[in-house]
Amino acid sequence: MSSPALQLGVSHQTPATLTPERMRFLRQMGVEKIEVRIPSSASGYDDICRVRDTVEGAGLGLHEIMLADRYSCRPIALGLPDSGAEIDLFKRFIRDLGRAGVGVMTYAWHTGGAYATGRTETRGCNTRLFQLAEAQALPDVYDRRYSHDELWDNYAAFIREILPVAEDNGVRLQLHPNDPPVDHQGVPRLFSSRVAFRRAMEVAGHSPHSGILFCVGCFAEMFGPDGGGEDVAGAIYEFGSRGHIFQVHFRNISSPMPDFHETFPDNGYLDMYRIMTALAEVGYDGMVVPDHVPQLDDGSGTDGAGEAYILGYIRALIQAVSADRRRSSAS
Repeated sequence: MSSPALQLGVSHQTPATLTPERMRFLRQMGVEKIEVRIPSSASGYDDICRVRDTVEGAGLGLHEIMLADRYSCRPIALGLPDSGAEIDLFKRFIRDLGRAGVGVMTYAWHTGGAYATGRTETRGCNTRLFQLAEAQALPDVYDRRYSHDELWDNYAAFIREILPVAEDNGVRLQLHPNDPPVDHQGVPRLFSSRVAFRRAMEVAGHSPHSGILFCVGCFAEMFGPDGGGEDVAGAIYEFGSRGHIFQVHFRNISSPMPDFHETFPDNGYLDMYRIMTALAEVGYDGMVVPDHVPQLDDGSGTDGAGEAYILGYIRALIQAVSADRRRSSAS
């Protein structure tokens, strides 16, 4: 059995994927909780309840529902004229989540941009490639460049508006890192370092309703303070010990910035056993999910084999870390 603290989960689900066949597959894989993404055009209270009832009726836990087309909201991050209407949408959505008993919502701060500069292979499987020089050669997205101070000011204003609503309605806000974690195309990507996440938690006064969707792959991509990569396990100990990690994307890559490609969890540069151990040692009690599964050519026309492989890998690591901790406690 898996540890009651570390839970196997999946993300990136939509209402259309919540079929009986899909739910049965997830249960067969040992999945305990899932994340569902819905469009803002179908994000009312009744829509939320339908998703909740479908997931729970299938015997799975619902970790969160997020807005697929708004979670990285450019008008809010950039302080555009329509940002007020977007903030009102978030407030309404948070109230409806709380009313429906759904306790988590993801947001990001102008992530993306040149998400990938090409494709390559990892162990013969098609996967994402990012090369910094190619991304920085791309033209600016907007007719002006934005500063870090502007985006930080807008972030603080967003937290002042949204966090009290989340606290009043029992909803936790989890911030996803920028991916790729580097400024490009005229827009700062604020959440590209451990230091930036430390500042974000301070902006929110270390509220228990403000935390991190800890994407292991994104933290692995970061330059780090000396350019040699971020201390990913160290970041888990820092933020996890304060209860600020609400969900974990479990992904490995070939190397930190400037260039990397995505790998399976067992053939990248990170020691994923050490990452899982750090999560257990800080008492993390949320779900650990596959992220950006490399595409297998198994003849099925789907990524089912790759997803099953990674789910099994994560489940095995959870069991191994849990067993090690039980042995350590008994000795």
